[in-house]
Amino acid sequence: MGFIRLDVTVDPIWVAFARILSGSFLFLTGVSLILAHFESIKWRKFFRRFIIIFTAAMFITLVTYLIFPYMFVYFGILHAIAIFSILALPFLRAPIWLIFIIALIIYLMPFFISSPIFNQPALSFIGLWQEPPLTGDLVPIFPSFAIVLFGMVFMRLVLKYNILHYLSKISADKFGLKQIANIGRWSLIIYLLHQPILLSVLYPLSIYLKPAEQGRGEAFYGACFSNCLEMGNNAPYCASYCQCSLELVEKENLWAIINLPDPNMEQSEKIMSIAKLCDGLNR
Repeated sequence: MGFIRLDVTVDPIWVAFARILSGSFLFLTGVSLILAHFESIKWRKFFRRFIIIFTAAMFITLVTYLIFPYMFVYFGILHAIAIFSILALPFLRAPIWLIFIIALIIYLMPFFISSPIFNQPALSFIGLWQEPPLTGDLVPIFPSFAIVLFGMVFMRLVLKYNILHYLSKISADKFGLKQIANIGRWSLIIYLLHQPILLSVLYPLSIYLKPAEQGRGEAFYGACFSNCLEMGNNAPYCASYCQCSLELVEKENLWAIINLPDPNMEQSEKIMSIAKLCDGLNR
């Protein structure tokens, strides 16, 4: 929304953080499936949980479609948890080594197999695309389902070697984490509430304050000034030239052209005309 200068969608640290966070959801899905249904599948509880999560997922789809129809969420983290929970049922009591091997294959498959047919939204949930589709959140089967299976492997090993006996002695009260533990028990509600809060408070505020427009102007000026200095020009010339360019871009609202990775000839000529005009005014 432009309130911070950092683009969290491309910054390597934030991208890694986002993937670790969503990965923890999937890993714990596998852990909880083993804890709840390893001895016998409790169908009533399983389908009650499935319906709650799937309904929440459809709510996310509806809200994002109404607000961002061009990039709405159709197979995000909640959709994945619901569907992966069903896909994981055959693995509940499978040999641990077999679950691990299948998980490894699922995880590695996108690195070796891809096809443009999976680029289309209807098949993108599979994950074997060459170009990811435009959506706010996508957690495809390949490789994401592997994380659920790895969680199942982990919990099976915990049960096999009686590690759970030692883990059960860890008390949240003992370490002053009772409130965090309580929050964890309401994680789905918190997850569902944080997005409406962001959309109903921060999004309207961003429209009113327009921080993104200010940020892109600063970013444009900074990049222009650095490039200008690298080309051997002095600082006063670069400051004047870049200010002139920024004012013309804003006056003619050329941001869409400026941000294009591969502008056509007409668009390139428009950009060059600004450069020539500002250069002539400052020589």
